[in-house]
Amino acid sequence: MISIIGIGNPVLKDDAVGLKVAEIAVEKLKAKGIEVKLELMTTTDFDVIGKLLGVKKAVVVDGILGESPGNVRVIKADELSPKISFSGTHSLTLATSIKLGYELFGEEMPEELVIVAVEVEDPYTFSTEYSESVKKAIPLAVKKVVEIVEGWIS
Repeated sequence: MISIIGIGNPVLKDDAVGLKVAEIAVEKLKAKGIEVKLELMTTTDFDVIGKLLGVKKAVVVDGILGESPGNVRVIKADELSPKISFSGTHSLTLATSIKLGYELFGEEMPEELVIVAVEVEDPYTFSTEYSESVKKAIPLAVKKVVEIVEGWIS
């Protein structure tokens, strides 16, 4: 089974982008007859590891702090670094949780794991509206997730 994991806080403006992208991508994949499992999370701590254990392939979608709001980045698990600052109020960074998962559980973690990260503008303001730059990036991020999954099954 392929998992799509969206991470974010639904009431913190741009931080919610991971949730939205994951939901739309799963809808599009299912409309094409591709079965995937959707997981929505509000944190990047040890719970992320729990969602990844036993999964063969996974795409994680989250907001990321960066210099170009609206930019969409595709990051492979082995490229993750503590230098990458994911958005929101996460207790452990996504990079740290994933790295720990592979160190502690090895082969139980996905053989393929890709992060689709949207550079956010404002992940701290209480709002259910996205910044314009992030709103415009959602279709591209969805497209990236769909392309990754289609590539795995073809």
